[in-house]
Amino acid sequence: MKRILALSFALTLAISSCNTYKNSETTENEQVTDTITAKALQEWRSDHFGMFIHFGVYSRLGGIWKGEKIPYYGEQIMNHARITVPEYEAVAREFNPTGFNADEIVELAGNAGMKYIVITTKHHDGFCMFDTQTTDYDIVDFTPYGKDVVGQLAEACHRHGMKLGFYYSLPDWHYPLSIPHLEPDSTTKCWEHVNQVYSPLETITPELEEYIVKQISELLTNYGEVTTLWFDMGLVTPEQSRRFREVVKSIQPQCLINGRIMNSQGDYMTLPDNGDVASYGDIYWDNPASLYGTWGYKSWIERPELSEQVRTQIGRLRSTVSHGGVFLLNIGPDGNGEVIDYEKDVLNRIGEYLNNNPDFYEKECIKSTNAEKTITADNSADEIILDGDSALRHAMIDGTGYMSVQTDSWLSWKVEADESAEYDVFAVYLPENDAKEYVLKCNEISLNHVLPGVDRMVQTSYFGSILINKGVNEIILDQASRCNPLEPLGVEVEKIKIRKN
Repeated sequence: MKRILALSFALTLAISSCNTYKNSETTENEQVTDTITAKALQEWRSDHFGMFIHFGVYSRLGGIWKGEKIPYYGEQIMNHARITVPEYEAVAREFNPTGFNADEIVELAGNAGMKYIVITTKHHDGFCMFDTQTTDYDIVDFTPYGKDVVGQLAEACHRHGMKLGFYYSLPDWHYPLSIPHLEPDSTTKCWEHVNQVYSPLETITPELEEYIVKQISELLTNYGEVTTLWFDMGLVTPEQSRRFREVVKSIQPQCLINGRIMNSQGDYMTLPDNGDVASYGDIYWDNPASLYGTWGYKSWIERPELSEQVRTQIGRLRSTVSHGGVFLLNIGPDGNGEVIDYEKDVLNRIGEYLNNNPDFYEKECIKSTNAEKTITADNSADEIILDGDSALRHAMIDGTGYMSVQTDSWLSWKVEADESAEYDVFAVYLPENDAKEYVLKCNEISLNHVLPGVDRMVQTSYFGSILINKGVNEIILDQASRCNPLEPLGVEVEKIKIRKN
């Protein structure tokens, strides 16, 4: 049976001492302390579905460099094909996406049932898809196209009542004062070393930090209201994360920041790309998803059969929303700026499905709020069985890093009793450690107990006595202490037996 999962957001630095780290049971991002952000988060979650757009110089290459099909992500072809800055600049000089039609893209998103759009304003390659005063390496000044793509999309969003968000890469492979980059090794193939020249996880130099501050200030000043600033990658210091957050909130307080700003400065968490969805229902989170193994356009990518793709994406939307998240589905316009027919068809069919099922979100949200089932304890029953597979299995995110997720942190059950009574508690379990201390909590009673790890076989151990009150009770099995926020529970619970005294 598939376990039900939930998520607790650990918004504290991991502390090396097992004795000093305290478990966080935060039910919402602790960063949310103002009513403006709290209201924006609620509205954003109720949108359910957004469009991601990866579009840039890399789109012109379409996954091919010097006649060779380049593996991995199309938007990172500068690294995967080991393209030097002068070579990539030459491609940018010829970037002329005359087929880009912002109104058509916004209408496509609207028809698909999407409520907001997030576009790549600058990816790791450093090329800016907006008109910036910080560099001439942008779509307006560096290309024959000469028009502001982000500006066009912003105007179209405002015309059609579509919300707008901006993706922004923190590392920059073009900026001259970022970290030094390696010379390409021509003796090996590009697929042998994914990050052979550049890396998405590069430190942010002080000079690049100032550059970033100026650019995000422009984005939040020049294009109207922004729903979210979607940061990505880089190795950012706590001071840099805090500064970037302060800049965003000082200009647009309602603008939401995703967790990839790192160091616990985000308003909501972003799951790993195309990651497994669990019931991360007790925090705000989004699920970034692509239609295939790339985000930027690749001319030669193998595309699944259309109806299969549509079923897959509707299933991912359903799974995301029913577990409390927001689904952000990507398209990758081609080098001419046009959305390919296949991706149009996928989105249009999703829209048709949602139109034909107007109660889709209502049903899925009901599933989300009822994720943890209540076990009824009848007055005449001498024993209550809390099955391990039916537990709400809480996950943990360490918000200090890029994306650190651990989906097996602590368990909970809800028990509804028609009278108050004392019960003895026994754990039936398969240990994963030699011995580990756990705590079982119910109605302000905490029972600490070491579960032995004898012979790695299923065994039963007595915890102690608890009081179950009349009405609904929550029973929690947690670790007594952790060495770090992402330490797993460390025991496979078969069942918890609760017997009347």
